[in-house]
Amino acid sequence: MKRTLAVGLTALSAAAVLTACSGRGATIEAGECDPGITDTEIRFGSSLMQSVAGPQAKAATALFEDINKDGGVTMGDGKTRRIVYTALDDGYDPARTVGNVRSLVEQEQVFAIHNLVGTPSTLAVVDYLSSKNVPLVFPMTGSDELLASAADRPVVAGAVNPQTGWEVSAHAEQILARHPDAKIAVLYPNDSLGSGSLAALETALEGSGAQIVARQSYEPTTPSVDSQVVNLANSGADVFMNFATASFVTQSLKKAHELRWKPDTYIYSGATDTNFVLAPAGLEAAEGIHSFYWIYDVSSPEHDDKPGVAQWREFAARHARDFASTDTIAATGYNTAQLLVTALEQMDGCSRTDLLDAVRNLDGVTTDLSIEGITFDTTPDYPYAITSMAPMTFRDGSWHYDAVVTRGEDR
Repeated sequence: MKRTLAVGLTALSAAAVLTACSGRGATIEAGECDPGITDTEIRFGSSLMQSVAGPQAKAATALFEDINKDGGVTMGDGKTRRIVYTALDDGYDPARTVGNVRSLVEQEQVFAIHNLVGTPSTLAVVDYLSSKNVPLVFPMTGSDELLASAADRPVVAGAVNPQTGWEVSAHAEQILARHPDAKIAVLYPNDSLGSGSLAALETALEGSGAQIVARQSYEPTTPSVDSQVVNLANSGADVFMNFATASFVTQSLKKAHELRWKPDTYIYSGATDTNFVLAPAGLEAAEGIHSFYWIYDVSSPEHDDKPGVAQWREFAARHARDFASTDTIAATGYNTAQLLVTALEQMDGCSRTDLLDAVRNLDGVTTDLSIEGITFDTTPDYPYAITSMAPMTFRDGSWHYDAVVTRGEDR
């Protein structure tokens, strides 16, 4: 059954000390209450890089406060609870993420970790959370490792980036359709995301007329990828598969433009932010690049006629002191917070198992900002919430969307 969530309430800050339903430990038994939930409140925590992802946490906090002002979220067990949300700064340092998550679980007694940002941070804490039976819901990663280790890490559900292998194979299909004999240059980070993306691309191209003619990796701590882009440009490639993230995408697009290297360019969906990634490179440098996404680009007024985008604009206007309505990072936080609220409305019970069951059984869910044709769907055996995404091309300063693609069961 299709489920649409559209929130438009008024704000009031809500913070309270949450007492666990019982003094029981971490062992989960269906029907029992676990730490972090009472009949009136439920507590969540997150860890992210405040200097970049701060608006994401602020938008989630604002949405939860609006809901609390209206009395709280009515959950599947019939009880209405206020959402208490704590987001800590980790500077995108996995070691700090570990410390933050331990504090949230052991001192703050959160019920679950919500919307943790990044693959390295997620992988740094997932074994600890599994040992404590604390859910990690809607993390921002698409790492294939989550699927490969799902049996050993059963606390992860609803990741809000596409599975890396699926996204890369979808890019490969685009490349082969447009350039059957493509000569491809690849830029990738020297981490699990980068190596996994490169391996997935190599697999997807097997047996085709396309070939990878140049590969360049970079360390996440390096100050620049200019030399890597120069090497790639000198390869004669006519397609640029750019698996870089954040500022490295900015640098690589800018350098390619300076070199007058004009390959058909594809970028990772997690690095498509117009305000923080593309604009600093220069909009001309980003013209014509391709990627995928699942919510509308709120930095552009192009989709303001959509009812859900209008809801977002109204919500952001009420919280203008905290974030702008054109802030795409804040929009991401709003979207993921809405997914959590939907799961809570379906959560029938007060155990962490009940939350995981709800997150793993989303069916046809849409949010205010989901692109037309996109739904968020989850299953117990697939730890990702992104199973449909819209191909998009950057033209004239904004993203333009094509027909939605949906993950097949064979992926």
